[in-house]
This record gives sequence, structure tokens and C-alpha cells, in this order.
Amino acid sequence: MFFSFTLLVISGFMLGEVAFSFALVDPDDLIEDVKSTSVVKVNNVTVDVILATTPSDQSKGLAVKDSMNENEGMLFVFKNPQKHSFWMKDMKFPIDIIWADSAGKIVHIEKNLQPCIFLLPCTSYSPISDSLYVLEVVSNFTNKYDVKIGDQILSDSISMDKT
Repeated sequence: MFFSFTLLVISGFMLGEVAFSFALVDPDDLIEDVKSTSVVKVNNVTVDVILATTPSDQSKGLAVKDSMNENEGMLFVFKNPQKHSFWMKDMKFPIDIIWADSAGKIVHIEKNLQPCIFLLPCTSYSPISDSLYVLEVVSNFTNKYDVKIGDQILSDSISMDKT
């Protein structure tokens, strides 16, 4: 950086008048990516969700949060239906995971999944059927609201493809 600055000053001196502008930016002052949000309904319960649509957001998942309220969650929207696997690496609280097909019909549920324990193998959870959407909610959500396989997740973020 010093070398580049020195060249600029010499060039400026030889070529005449040159304007310099420097900005020192603290990384903590940068605005983080704005997350897309949506609302889903499961058994008439409204959940405010963060949409995880990019591979980066999907790999981080809820591990970026320290806790979550009962009416909050994360909706993973994938490009292609398949048996999307999840694990609880770097999670700080237990959750329920709900897999849904391309029409939003629930095809698999895992309940009360605990965060992985450091130095122990981290279990991977997969549905038995292909899914296009995965909803992560607080632990016991599916029991409290009697969410079961065959129920529907409704959202503007979920197509109503009946295939």
C-alpha cells in the first residue's frame, strides 16, 4: 500500500494537479446483507421466516442466531427437489425441522433436534421423500401445534405446484 501511495504522489507531481481521496472503513460499520423475509402458515399458525435461498445462507442456516422466538423460523427454498440433509453444527438451541414438497405438503418432520456436541460426530437428518422447502422452527413447535406429515405449509414463497 505504501508503494502504491508513493507512485500516486510522484505521478501527481509530474502530471500536475491530482485529487486524492482516502476512506478508512471499520468492518463493523458495514451494513450486513439484508435478509429476505416472508410469512408462512402451518396449521393456522403464522411464522415470520428468514428466507435461505442462496448456498451461503443455506449453509449457515440458523447457526447465526443465538435464540429464536416461537413465531420465528427459517425457510430454505431450494432450486430442485431432493432429499436435502441437515445437521445441527454450530447451532445454539434445539429446533424442529419440517421438510415439504414442491406444493408445500409436509413430507417429513424431525423433532427436538439438539445442537451438536463439540468433538462428537454430528448427526445428519434427511427426509424419506424429496423436498423443495425446509422449515426450521423452535423445538416443540410441531408438537404444540399438532403439525404432521400431510399438513400444508402456506406462503407466498411456496409455489402451489401440485406435481
